[in-house]
Amino acid sequence: MEKNLLPVGVRRDGSYYTRILWTDTTETDPTFWVNNLINDDLAREGGTWGANTESTANVVLDFFGETQEISKIAFYKNVGLNISILEELAKYVRIYVSETDEPLKLRRKENDIESVAWTKIASMDTIMEEGWQEIVLEAPVKAKFVRIELDDNFCKRDETFIPWIETSEVKFFPAGV
Repeated sequence: MEKNLLPVGVRRDGSYYTRILWTDTTETDPTFWVNNLINDDLAREGGTWGANTESTANVVLDFFGETQEISKIAFYKNVGLNISILEELAKYVRIYVSETDEPLKLRRKENDIESVAWTKIASMDTIMEEGWQEIVLEAPVKAKFVRIELDDNFCKRDETFIPWIETSEVKFFPAGV
């Protein structure tokens, strides 16, 4: 019997609802859960994905098993706790997509994100300030899975270095929104 899929949900702002498939770096403290990437909580003390790492942090999202066309990606940049500093924001963001089911093999934090074939669609140097920052793609891209890679932060690489890479929420939009 063939499954009949209903269309994926769309928020009032026109962005697609997504869900988290996998991440290589997250925290057990609810303030820093990777789930905050998709929960519309933009406030300090709760609305961030904080990755305690000195290198990169990756997350894979999907559109509830469907393939969607993406034209714009919006990031809300936030650093979580009131004691956090803006220098902990992700400095570079890279976006990759896959139209295959290959990302489904990612199940544990030990899995290698590079074992999946990804197509890079965008990269962004972030601005060190809280708020929205957008990437508008040159042409719409089809994606079943989206990989977001955060890289580095704005902290000095000396004895005062803070090993956190943070952002808050991500939204994907179709053409015309």
